[in-house]
Amino acid sequence: MAVTLQPSDHSYVALQDIPYRGHWLVQQAVLERTKPGGHVLDAGTSTGYLARQLAAAGRRVDGAELDPIAAETAREVCDSVWVGDLSALDPADLPRDYDLILFADTLEHLPDPPAVLRRLRTRLAPGGQLVVSLPNIANWAVRLSLLGGRFRYTERGILDRTHLRFYTRKTAVEMIEQAGFRVTSVAGSIPVPLVKSPFLCKLAHRIGNLRPSLFAYTFVITAEPAR
Repeated sequence: MAVTLQPSDHSYVALQDIPYRGHWLVQQAVLERTKPGGHVLDAGTSTGYLARQLAAAGRRVDGAELDPIAAETAREVCDSVWVGDLSALDPADLPRDYDLILFADTLEHLPDPPAVLRRLRTRLAPGGQLVVSLPNIANWAVRLSLLGGRFRYTERGILDRTHLRFYTRKTAVEMIEQAGFRVTSVAGSIPVPLVKSPFLCKLAHRIGNLRPSLFAYTFVITAEPAR
């Protein structure tokens, strides 16, 4: 049963469509692993900014969202939206099985991400896949701050004040495997301020992914249920 909650005061990030940034990588990962008409669960859909892009590409998207105000906006593009805390989501409350379940910048806000993944894994259709994006706590900027004795929460970003969990590349993979999945790919988003050229973004992506544990701002991880 959905849990009705009060609207949060956290402002939502708009879609960032710069090539090889986090949202772009997530969108590409979903589209490469689903076909038009395929069903996607956008767990933590926010206002539906990613769901809108997926729907425009022919995917059928259901959403799940904590904030009822954001959920109302998401209903404009989602077939259905479950409103409540993902930690309380009963898989039986979802209307169907899914070809792909997406957690875009969502799991770090939950107290027990593996438990949520284990429950929702039961709603993956045969051959279904998982796409997750998580911020990298071992990013060079955070490391530099720690060397200077600073660890301050911010309104958004890696140290967003609403984050309950923090992950490195290794611990992100371990968390997803703990939930019963086999990780098939990990890509780091390597944003460079003021750089929007597709060529330069691709170059930064390739160079940064030589040392993703250091340079990645976000990890985009794909997985499938482990046998």
